Amino acid sequence: MKKLDNETAFEYKLRLCKAKINREIDLDWQEIVDLLELDISPDHLRKMAYGYIEYDNYIHGFDGVATRILSISDLHIPFNLPLETFKDYFGKVDILVLNGDLQDAQSISRFRKNYRIPFVEEMILTRQYIIDLIRMIKPKKVIIVKGNHEVRLGKYLSEQLNEDLLNIMPDTAMDLLINDGFKNRDRLNKTETWYSPLVEFFKDEGIEISYTGDWWRKVGRTIFIHPLSYSNGMLKTTEKAVDYFLRKDRDFDTIVLGHTHRLGSYIQGNIYMYEQGCCCRTELLDYYDGFMTLPAQKGFIYICQDKNGNIIPNKTRLIDLD
Repeated sequence: MKKLDNETAFEYKLRLCKAKINREIDLDWQEIVDLLELDISPDHLRKMAYGYIEYDNYIHGFDGVATRILSISDLHIPFNLPLETFKDYFGKVDILVLNGDLQDAQSISRFRKNYRIPFVEEMILTRQYIIDLIRMIKPKKVIIVKGNHEVRLGKYLSEQLNEDLLNIMPDTAMDLLINDGFKNRDRLNKTETWYSPLVEFFKDEGIEISYTGDWWRKVGRTIFIHPLSYSNGMLKTTEKAVDYFLRKDRDFDTIVLGHTHRLGSYIQGNIYMYEQGCCCRTELLDYYDGFMTLPAQKGFIYICQDKNGNIIPNKTRLIDLD
């Protein structure tokens, strides 16, 4: 019954009190007072415990917030916004969703390049950014969605390698970063550096990291997606996504879409639709130059759900960073 690394002092106290009242632990109230290092009597803590639990039931009841989700997309590392952009969400996030395009993969892009950033350098920067972001936010779970820039590695390898070699290659850089780990070999100096997979890196801290290689993931009744499809009109890509998922899974009330670098929302047919913007410095992306692309909109989304996974609209925030 020790305090968890990602647990606040109040959360630890609440967990012990609930476990005691529900007879899940064989500790008396004095032992709990000692464990928590409180300067109150055991009877005082026992009486306060019922208030803690009533408050917890209110906050996490049907009308309260049961799950807090921070969704960030389109970081395009190394063109990402600084970590400090998300500093206000420490201790306020249950699930962190990284909704695609974490790594830009600039060196293997089909777009013209005024300069070249080595792919492995991007991978190392992306891995460290994810580590630093998780440590700063301290979510209980991290879900990663495959974006179109993650697909670039698989496309590049399929064009360069024959089928026999392709069968042993990763589909995306995220397979290496999250699930498998990778080595960076310096052949000139005959050295190599091992980068462990992030699913192992955070295991001891009790933070679950999930990457399945899918372009969409569902949390509660919210679907987070990063499609290859793109429509120029505001929220037109999201409308297309709603039509698509209504034919696959009708049990959703919200679509949150990355990829378009647009920021907007509306509700139609009791379905909430969000395009969550981007979290990168688009002025550094040279493939925007000269195409008269509409200006990108920087932002992200903070979603609150009730205990049944339904969105709570008045507590959900689409954050505009422009």
